[in-house]
Amino acid sequence: AAIKQRSNTNNGNMAMKFIEDKGEEGSVSRGIGNVEEESSKKAAALDDGKASTKASPETKSETTSPNGEGGAEAKDTGEKSEQTEKSNAPAADAWNGGYFLPDEFEVKPRAVCQFLRKVEKEYSTRKVNPYHNNIHAADVLQSTHALIQMGGQDMALAYTPLEMYSILLAAAMHDVKHPGNNNNYEINKMSELSLRYNDNSVLENMHASRASHLLHGLEENSTGNDWCAAGVLGSMTKTQQKMLRTSLIRSILSTDMSRHFSEIAKVTRRVEALEDDILEDNDGDPPSSSSSSANILTRINGDKHVKLREKFLPFLLHMADISNPTKPHAVSVEWAHAVYDEFFQQGDREAAEDLPISPLCDRTTTNLPEAQVGFMNYVVKPAFLLLARCIPNMETVVIGQLEENFMYWMREKEKDNQLTGT
Repeated sequence: AAIKQRSNTNNGNMAMKFIEDKGEEGSVSRGIGNVEEESSKKAAALDDGKASTKASPETKSETTSPNGEGGAEAKDTGEKSEQTEKSNAPAADAWNGGYFLPDEFEVKPRAVCQFLRKVEKEYSTRKVNPYHNNIHAADVLQSTHALIQMGGQDMALAYTPLEMYSILLAAAMHDVKHPGNNNNYEINKMSELSLRYNDNSVLENMHASRASHLLHGLEENSTGNDWCAAGVLGSMTKTQQKMLRTSLIRSILSTDMSRHFSEIAKVTRRVEALEDDILEDNDGDPPSSSSSSANILTRINGDKHVKLREKFLPFLLHMADISNPTKPHAVSVEWAHAVYDEFFQQGDREAAEDLPISPLCDRTTTNLPEAQVGFMNYVVKPAFLLLARCIPNMETVVIGQLEENFMYWMREKEKDNQLTGT
């Protein structure tokens, strides 16, 4: 979603991201924000035996007799037909970027769009919340999709359609009903939300709870049989619905910034453990970057690394949530100003209510370039370098754009220092 798009009305930003009657492919250029979406018909992309993790239809060629019979003429015709079919078919190992939701769960695209429009109405517009608004939700959903696409077939084989669906729904609803202030404000104010959630990931718990209500059609004055919610769940069994909700809650809670460094430390330890296994399997020699064994995602399904596999998709969502510094420069800069506009609104409110002004929320003391340099250097860059160890495409697609944006803010910081003589 382009940040410059006006959003004074809820006009379906998210719904347009999520149409699944056709598979989506992501052609990634520079930065996460440059994923160009193309619609293509669903293909049986994993028919090489690995398709057991997806609900892809069978597509074996039937141009020749199962017994190899039919005479010379039939054989010649069959060979030509088979050659033509092979030349037009996708590579056996190719993944067309789709999520297989209509096939796997009988999810109707129209029902998904209706559901996302309903979700979007629960987000404030940019006029009310400069940052945590419906455009941010659409952006995080698109960024999560882009990161998944960068993982390619290895990502597709590592996770089931149910898990993919869950993380995409979590991305769409991760900030639903956001009030435009942070947890620090809620706790210092002793708000109703802070009392309800015992000062523990206050907003994230609220988002997860509200997402669950929306997902299962349990709004106020609802019978629990909401057709829109039922449509987005398709033909899922009760067990699958429970698994979806559990994953949804875990993923939304992972977006709490207060957990960032502890979670990064956990993921780092588990990535290092898997990398050690890869080295051991290669007799101590690091595999070449072109080797499939060099990709963490090809090994993540092992029993030994179940904790890393469990944390990886929530980690991916968290990275999408803080990915603004990796976007194309103009978009990244505007997102940065939007963040601080909202921070300063909170600081003004805290001052008016005689509450402690939260860090980075005092417009009279906060220096935007300096704050951005610190955020990118100590929070964003180390986390994305960690992610790049799992998704090699990140190195060229994302890290370069991050470095370019970092240098911009360094130059802005130097200008400020020259003006102030510091």
